[in-house]
Amino acid sequence: MKKTYYWRIVVSLISLFGIVVGYLIFSPYNYGLCNLSGEYCMFSSLKKTLAEPLFMVSMFFLSASFFLFFVNDSIFKKWLCFALGWFLLTTILIILAPVSTGGWMNFGPTKELVSIWMGSLFVILSLIQIIWQSIKARKK
Repeated sequence: MKKTYYWRIVVSLISLFGIVVGYLIFSPYNYGLCNLSGEYCMFSSLKKTLAEPLFMVSMFFLSASFFLFFVNDSIFKKWLCFALGWFLLTTILIILAPVSTGGWMNFGPTKELVSIWMGSLFVILSLIQIIWQSIKARKK
C-alpha cells in the first residue's frame, strides 16, 4: 500500500466537505438553516462571498484529486506542495476580488469568476504536472 494513500483520501474528503458546505450555505432555506418568514439570514450574505467560491474551488480540487489515486508517492507529494501553494494564491485572489462589479465601466473579475478561472487552471496544471512527473518517473 502506498504511504500517502490516506492523504489522498483526506484531500478527497476535504473537497467533498467543501462542496457540501458551499452548497448548504448557497441554499440555506432548502435545508432549514434559515426560516422562510423572510427574516434576515446570515447565510444569505455569504452566498456570493463564501458559498460560490468554496463550492467551485472544491469541485475543481475533487476532480483533480481523482487522478492522484493512480500515481506514486513522490508524484503525489510534489502535487500536494503545488496544490497548497495554488490554494493559498487562489484564496488571496478570491479575498481581494469584489463580490460584484459595478459603476459605469462594469469591469473586473468577481469572486465567482476568480474561483472558476483559478479552479480551471488548477485542474489543467495539475493534470499536466501529474502526466509530466509520471513520464519522467518511467524514464528513470
